[in-house]
Amino acid sequence: MKPIVLHLVLTYKWFDLMVGSNKDVEYRACTPHWRRLIWDRRRRITHCRFSRGYTSRTILRPVLAVACGGCPYDGWDGRYYRLYLGDIVEKGKDDASNE
Repeated sequence: MKPIVLHLVLTYKWFDLMVGSNKDVEYRACTPHWRRLIWDRRRRITHCRFSRGYTSRTILRPVLAVACGGCPYDGWDGRYYRLYLGDIVEKGKDDASNE
């Protein structure tokens, strides 16, 4: 079966936390846009490809589960889609000169 990949751009802070295995859940606000991309798909998302800003540095992680609920970060009120992620299965270009 062909993987269904959701592509997400992260700021350097969040991307670096993911690479360092310190962040295993990605949060996206419960808005119509994210509902369409995450929740309303006919087939379940299997992976997320994260990009470090708009550089060629990427990682691919499997999506283990998707849920809705709160976010543990201060100031992030409301409901969020929570994408629970597995270990990194692929790393893209890791050339610091492209940052």
